[in-house]
Amino acid sequence: MKVIATYYPPSSVLDSAKCTLADDDGSEFLLVAKFNRVDVYAIRPDGLHHQTGIEIWGRVRAIRTVPTQVRASESTTTPALVLTDHPEPELIFLSLTQSGTVLTVTKRLSLFERSSRPAEFFHGVLVSPFGKYAVASVYTARLRIVLLDAEGQYDKDFDAPTKELNLLSIAFVAKNTLALLHVDYQQRLQLLARDISSSDFQLSPAASLLLPPFALPEDWFSTEEHPPRLVLVPPDQDEGHDFNGAVLVVGGRKILLYDLASNDAAAHNHSKALRMEKKKRSVDAEEASRAKQKEKERERFKKKPRATVDWPWSEVTALCTLDESHTKFLIGDKYGQLAMLNVDITEGFSLTLIALGEVGLHSSPTTLTYLTNQVIYLGSHYGDSQLLRISQAPVSSLNSPTLPVPSSVRTIRPAELGALGKRRATDVADGVVVNGSGSHLAELERFTNLAPIVDAVLVEIDNTGQKEIVTCSGGRNTGSLRAVRRGADFKEAAIIKGVTGVTKVWTLRQKYSDSEHTHLVVSTLGRTHVFRFDEARGRVVSSLPEMPSGFETSTCTLGVANVMRLTKKDSSLIYDEHSSLVIQVVPKGVVLLEYNLEAGQFTRRSELPLDKINDRNILPQALSGQEVVAADINASQVILALKYGWMLQLAIVDGQFASQRSRQLLDEISAVSCVPLSGKSFAKHTTHIAVSFWKSDHVKIVKLLSPREAAASLSDCLIADVCASERLPAAPRSLLLHAFGINGDDKQTHPHLLVGLVDGTVVSFAYKDNALVDMKLISVGVLPLSLHPVVVNGKSGVVACGSRASVLGWEKGRLVHSPLMIKASIPSDVNAAAYVNTRAYPASVVLAGMESLVIGAVTSFEKIHVRSVPLGYDSPRCIVHCPSWKAFAIACLRMMPARVSEVEGEVFNSSVQLFNETTFEKIAQLNVKNSEDVTALHYLTVTLAGQVINFVCAGVTVYDYHEREPSQGRVILLQKSTGNNLAATQALTVTITADVKGCIYALTSVGDTIVAAVNSSLVLLRIQYANKSISLREVTVWNHNYLITTLVSYGDLLLVGDALTSVSLVKVNDSQVELVAKDYGSLWPTCAQLLDEKSLIGANSDYNMFAFRLQKTELQKLLEREGHYFVGDIVNKFVPGRVCVCSDDLSEVSADVPLQAQQLFFTPTGQIGVIINVDEELSLHMTALQRNLSTYFERKEGVSHSRFRAPKNNWGRSDSEASSFGFLDGDFLERFSLLMEDPRALRQVMDGQSEPERLTISPQRIQKVLERLQSMH
Repeated sequence: MKVIATYYPPSSVLDSAKCTLADDDGSEFLLVAKFNRVDVYAIRPDGLHHQTGIEIWGRVRAIRTVPTQVRASESTTTPALVLTDHPEPELIFLSLTQSGTVLTVTKRLSLFERSSRPAEFFHGVLVSPFGKYAVASVYTARLRIVLLDAEGQYDKDFDAPTKELNLLSIAFVAKNTLALLHVDYQQRLQLLARDISSSDFQLSPAASLLLPPFALPEDWFSTEEHPPRLVLVPPDQDEGHDFNGAVLVVGGRKILLYDLASNDAAAHNHSKALRMEKKKRSVDAEEASRAKQKEKERERFKKKPRATVDWPWSEVTALCTLDESHTKFLIGDKYGQLAMLNVDITEGFSLTLIALGEVGLHSSPTTLTYLTNQVIYLGSHYGDSQLLRISQAPVSSLNSPTLPVPSSVRTIRPAELGALGKRRATDVADGVVVNGSGSHLAELERFTNLAPIVDAVLVEIDNTGQKEIVTCSGGRNTGSLRAVRRGADFKEAAIIKGVTGVTKVWTLRQKYSDSEHTHLVVSTLGRTHVFRFDEARGRVVSSLPEMPSGFETSTCTLGVANVMRLTKKDSSLIYDEHSSLVIQVVPKGVVLLEYNLEAGQFTRRSELPLDKINDRNILPQALSGQEVVAADINASQVILALKYGWMLQLAIVDGQFASQRSRQLLDEISAVSCVPLSGKSFAKHTTHIAVSFWKSDHVKIVKLLSPREAAASLSDCLIADVCASERLPAAPRSLLLHAFGINGDDKQTHPHLLVGLVDGTVVSFAYKDNALVDMKLISVGVLPLSLHPVVVNGKSGVVACGSRASVLGWEKGRLVHSPLMIKASIPSDVNAAAYVNTRAYPASVVLAGMESLVIGAVTSFEKIHVRSVPLGYDSPRCIVHCPSWKAFAIACLRMMPARVSEVEGEVFNSSVQLFNETTFEKIAQLNVKNSEDVTALHYLTVTLAGQVINFVCAGVTVYDYHEREPSQGRVILLQKSTGNNLAATQALTVTITADVKGCIYALTSVGDTIVAAVNSSLVLLRIQYANKSISLREVTVWNHNYLITTLVSYGDLLLVGDALTSVSLVKVNDSQVELVAKDYGSLWPTCAQLLDEKSLIGANSDYNMFAFRLQKTELQKLLEREGHYFVGDIVNKFVPGRVCVCSDDLSEVSADVPLQAQQLFFTPTGQIGVIINVDEELSLHMTALQRNLSTYFERKEGVSHSRFRAPKNNWGRSDSEASSFGFLDGDFLERFSLLMEDPRALRQVMDGQSEPERLTISPQRIQKVLERLQSMH
């Protein structure tokens, strides 16, 4: 059984809409539709602020707001419609409350029809301007028309068959009239209008009089990818002339404006239609025949537009209105080129197109929404979504044209626009294109988008166990590489340079009870430096002079901290929290200082050299030549670790040092920790001390006994053992007793002992009932670690410093570990850290490197960080990691923009590019010929003549536009030029080339044999070395029935997936290819991956995921399906491995929680998912839990999870597969955690609907499993 969970949610923006709430402030919100959810953002002066969101169980296609017919004072909600895509389309009615914080589903209207053909061109929903109708187009030759009530909610609906089969666009042109743009049976573009008859529940059979049918020039438009669309220009109510509105046809080489018939023209058209209808029904057969012939001739009639303007760029992908009169529009093409269209209807008609956006700076828009004050939201599928502001004056690139315009299109400068005269109303007004200099768009905010993910790799660069995902993302003009990893967010605030060789750092306050720090103490190997924070601004301004500072600065410091003042009164101790005392521990002793508020400096009160310590257990001569090797300080205690295993506990009573306890341990001490674990209210002292040892490599908890307790235990020693750990993997270098949780909340603390080892590993123990339990190993780096407590968002955390810094915290009921994401300008090697809180740097951290100090704030424990490497028009298609080269090899396709319906079309060229694996600097590039495309990449290492050689194998396909299928291709082996310096001067050279007969869809290798998927065959090419030269020899060809698009190797086993049917397992045996097993079903797979020698997982074009297992019978081997699950999106890539940092491998698959991350998968909408394997026993419990949760939420929300996840195809769900099997929905299972605080809901889920459905696993056990599941994604 496998669990599917989300690591990174879909980020592609598919649609957006603005809505205004009917409250006193007229609050405005932006609704953003993504693949499986709708998010609500408040529109505020400082940008967009996320308010709420709702998950949609379906493939979101469009979102529309609904204008209501009730008064604003009577409205309590704002309605919206969401249309979902096939295979089971729905129209979902949403309601947004006045506060804008609650988005709920009020109704789901199924549009599914099993026998109908899905709409080929226009799949969307339209709402009438008056909020009376909603029209959805999801199937060919029919529209679903929904009548809405006064509040914009569902009233009733009906199917309206249409004669127009291939609809390209629809638009409301009147209250009850729809304009329809379609392609007829003769491949002609036709524009007409039909009236909606709500009483007859149909569209009018005859065309509307407002817009009689006519043809458009087909050569001006392209219907392949982005068909033209219709836009209404409503009538101007203030004008006196007879103008009923107009329709814009946008998306071709020209923008066309057709006015709707005036009242007189409509009456004339009506009389003509009556006469024509009368003639068609005439008893005179010849007259009826002539009438029908004349009607056919009218179908070919091409009406002249009232106004036109050239569109000089590529296909239009999005547009929006910029004013309430709907005469100004923002239009964007597929390459992010933006222009404003102005429609002038005051005197005659004229169109003016004004270029706005600079080429290459804006993503290809899927949606444009005008917000307020010239601010535009651009949502994109191919790049980051953006918030843009339109400026009247250029704001950037002042010396270059605003947009590139073909020379065949006449343009004018902005200054020339006012000199143009008015056109006569009877003319076909040719509009003007205004193209000035510079961009008129400024970017205000950017929203990260990984879509579309075409390929990806999982790599570990820094040997810390933290994996990084690198994706091939974007497209068109915003191709990019995205490096995705999880880490703690660090926001740099200041850098202090000139402080070198720092080993430890501490912060001090003027008084123990103060909340803000005033001083910074820095220790190197031989000296100590003290800095002061400015009292007014909190910034570091200077270092204090060495001698008057009171500190011992001529040597290193082992510990320094504020302490309470202890005074003895009668037989009790009084703790003064307002104490200004500070203790400094140096190798030769202890120094007591006090801060003088009037003098503004520390003064030395007393000091205690080691040889002056008076302890009954230590002989004076034993202290001669002693040194402090480790120390720790809390509010009232000082713990010293000396050479030869001595440990002392000191206290400062009445301003004097006193040795209270001592003990000599068997081994040399490496570290001590005396942090109280009871919480803030009991933080004055502790009785439990953690001690670690060099030689024995273990840690021990000891207890400070009172004389009475020692006497009761019949021991003279006041330090007794409590518990000890097993031997650790390496020597411990640092220790920290730490209570994770919320600061000041004693009930929500989780005591732990953390051990930093010399090999860069953190060992964590939960400290429960005087025992060290639940040992976990976390790899942080390769250098010795030090541990330092910090505060992150009000919660206590720990920074582990070594070869890199990492943060440990308590999230979702578990200990989490995240690398600290420090900027590249800051050295990654961090030696020490300390918590600092000042006015300028509230709740921050000081990080000490070898050459500087960095102050910044850790804002979150776990956050996914996305690093973008923009490639512009180079769209990455394939990626492989080359470890020996320390680089990534990328196959890129470069598409250059072309005008709509250009004869030559878009020109492409392809290349292989090499990027440094850490800096992502391009270090080499190899271009192929203009007619060639790099379609596959593979990295392999072979041994030839005793020498290890690394290659990047590239599959190059040769395209000939006269061929239906490529018949030529090349397999080339690439090598990087010699030298280890990865500089920009590196080069990729072609070592070997082998010609093949077809398109190379995929590449892999088995030993020294390259396996290429060429059209419908597997071609085996062996790398040979002879006569000091390398060659490729074709070994064999294995023919398949269909195009092979998936090819994966596992040892000598190959997984072969074809584009039309299913998957096969074949084995490479020397020079032969043997079929092992094949699935003979019809799957239409898009990608697949081998889990091991007997298991595979894959996905198909129907948005399902499947799993097979190799079974052996007496007669044959066969592939048995063991899982089928509806993902809802196409999966482009499976990648073996796990991305989250977990504990050691031994505890990763524990008997307690048997979960193991196996695979990652990537989708075109930007989603990254995790596939986790569950053992058989636990999978039975989790399957029952998912069943009961589905029943509970179906009763509560009215939608079935089991039905949603059931496998589907183009015709919907099959009754033979009523639910998924072999897979579980991890995101849905985690909803169980929300029910833990609701006893009634929890009981309903645990009990089920009957006794057989009762869960036999406890809620606490389920919660532990889900916590483990959450830690893996």
